[in-house]
Amino acid sequence: MRRSVPLLLAAAALAGPLAVPAAAADPTPITSPYVQAAADVSAAGVLKRAKNIDWVRHVNTGRYCVKVSNQVNLAFSVVQVELPNSNRRSFTTTPNAVCGTNAVTVYTYDLNGSYVDNPFTVAVL
Repeated sequence: MRRSVPLLLAAAALAGPLAVPAAAADPTPITSPYVQAAADVSAAGVLKRAKNIDWVRHVNTGRYCVKVSNQVNLAFSVVQVELPNSNRRSFTTTPNAVCGTNAVTVYTYDLNGSYVDNPFTVAVL
């Protein structure tokens, strides 16, 4: 019994770094033919569903970067951000030094103007 405990601890230590976190799973694809790119993002910045989105980064409270695939030209597109089921507001810019080129910056804030984390969707038309 004494020998099995260290072996179990060693096996658990080795398996820990190899385990893939649930948030690292590929997002569900969005198949809408009428958008160039789209993203469904959780308040924590996890990309839940996507079309032509490379990654999402939660930069700070209420601030997110959404990297659009290079095959989509944001310079000739319209970007729309929605905050579903919320009375909060959002604002987007593209591109900037925080998120880089071909990325959408999403800011979510409450009605008092304070940054707050909020789930959102992005559509690039």
